[in-house]
Amino acid sequence: MFGRKKRIVPQTSIDFGGKQATSRQERLCGLAKEARALLKPWAQMQEDKLSLYEPIYNKSLGQHEGVGMLLRMGRLDTKNTGSITPEEEREFLRNMLSLADETLGFLSNCMIISTLTLGISIPLSIHEVTLINLESPTLGGSDEDTLDFYEAWLNRPTIMHAVHIVELILLSYSIWKSSCGILNSLLLYSTLSIYLPDVESKLRFMVLRRDMLLVAFELGLHALISFLCALPLCAAKFSPPASIILCLPFLGFIYYAETESLIKIGNPAMLYQHKLVRELFTEEELLEDKADAGPKGDFHTKDFHDFRDNPRMISPKANVAGFFRR
Repeated sequence: MFGRKKRIVPQTSIDFGGKQATSRQERLCGLAKEARALLKPWAQMQEDKLSLYEPIYNKSLGQHEGVGMLLRMGRLDTKNTGSITPEEEREFLRNMLSLADETLGFLSNCMIISTLTLGISIPLSIHEVTLINLESPTLGGSDEDTLDFYEAWLNRPTIMHAVHIVELILLSYSIWKSSCGILNSLLLYSTLSIYLPDVESKLRFMVLRRDMLLVAFELGLHALISFLCALPLCAAKFSPPASIILCLPFLGFIYYAETESLIKIGNPAMLYQHKLVRELFTEEELLEDKADAGPKGDFHTKDFHDFRDNPRMISPKANVAGFFRR
């Protein structure tokens, strides 16, 4: 009664097929089974129905990045036996360590892109308005036709004011997305490298937040697109030729993104991923009713769902109040 109190350490148990899975092998098999269950509805789709923006692929799975993570996890115990050999376990953990390292590298690159975009957008948004020197040799000197064109360009205060406002809106959007991208990548990097102690906990988090890499990618992409769109408007205040010609980077980027990135990289990669995902299932499994597809019981993410569903832990108001009370 008066002695040292014994610390009680809760044992993590995971529901796997109606029983409590306590060994690491069973938990890893449950993880792989849930990864396949998440992929199954997409695997059952016909190839002609596939699209980068189809809801299952885009929202539920997190596009290329999320499917790539789930695909590597789902290759363990594809026969659903619930048991694996020690060699298979070691090989799986080795591959998952490599996946975690590659994920950290991806997040680092996204953070660098967001940081560079932020470092350029802020000076442009607060830079003083530079007046055009109509006699500058760079702008054609004192040629009368050139002077008339520049004077007509400048002597429209309403239009120039609107251009400046739109420019600031685009730069502010770029700053916002860049800041969110830095914070998002920083938190995810810290979670996967420091907060979670072992491979299994990292994998649990990665399955729960399987869209995290897509979000990190999109934040940096949106910041970059907004910055490129603002460039011609920034140049409109001091150089009409620069304003016109700087439309080319934005238009070229959009053209390249649509033709090269989506058509030549994104779509073929998605189709090949679909082929690899279908190989995880038998023909009978792919013909099952789609209503039966999906994770059964959320085995390995139960602890994270319990944390996520606790309103006392995730209330934004409580988080903000706690931050200022520190």
